[in-house]
Amino acid sequence: MKDVERRFVGIDLAKRSYVAKVLQPGTDKGRILKGSTSPEGLKKLYHSLNSQDRVSLEACAQGFWLARRLIETVGCEVVVLNAGDLAIIYRSTKKTDLNDAEKLAWIIKRLPLKELPVVALPTEEEESRRSMVSELHFEKRLRTMQINRLHSIFTRVGQTEIRKKHLATIEARKESIQSLPGRAHREALRLLEVICLIENHIQLIEEEMAVSLSGEELAEHLLSMPGVGVQTAMAFLAHVGDGSRFSKGRQVSNYVGMTPRIYSSGETERMGHISKHGCLALRSIIVQSAWSAVHTRRSNVFKTK
Repeated sequence: MKDVERRFVGIDLAKRSYVAKVLQPGTDKGRILKGSTSPEGLKKLYHSLNSQDRVSLEACAQGFWLARRLIETVGCEVVVLNAGDLAIIYRSTKKTDLNDAEKLAWIIKRLPLKELPVVALPTEEEESRRSMVSELHFEKRLRTMQINRLHSIFTRVGQTEIRKKHLATIEARKESIQSLPGRAHREALRLLEVICLIENHIQLIEEEMAVSLSGEELAEHLLSMPGVGVQTAMAFLAHVGDGSRFSKGRQVSNYVGMTPRIYSSGETERMGHISKHGCLALRSIIVQSAWSAVHTRRSNVFKTK
């Protein structure tokens, strides 16, 4: 049986369609594949590829999903790249789906993988946990928005003595709105219903997280640290996993965007703000955990430092 030569394929995904550029070995010429991301459209894409191909995708939730399907269905090598670290893509003056697909194919053909910003493909369990972390982060932001709106009603009617701390619990909110007149009271009642619904969602997500982490050895180690709760442990495991792909702790810090920017030239050397790369939800939870560990009344090693 004749060996099939390796081709290099770049795929640019949109919500309902994809564009792929297939480069043949020994030449920059190749085929263009276009189709929808429906099951029928993707089936045509699978049939156009073979197990010897090397496929490149940009990192995103849809890209992770397609990468797993390509590995399972076609058996080809799939490389997921962080497009934000590829200047050839994000600095391009010609941004089209086909142009991005061509560049993805060209990059994996010309450059060794160790020189590329390759993103580790998360497992389905990690993807599920990331969705929980993202949903909880979103629901908490919604809760904050609605409480701010409720607080603005008191300011609007001149009750400036009511502060946000008076709206922290459902009992305190019910008691506080009794003093509102007319339509302001009716509007506040509707907001109370919305806030109550959001808080029920938050409770359900937190319970789902606790069940997911129960009995996991690594989660127990994380939960034993001061300031670390179920949300922090879940966020860390969802995005960092067991940490086996990192050789040292500073790489983990850089991955979540907690390392400072460095400005060094000649005799001038100074540290800037943190890079803020990576997942915002994970970084926010880590900051809250650190704050909790330092400001707790109980003594712990972090507070002592």
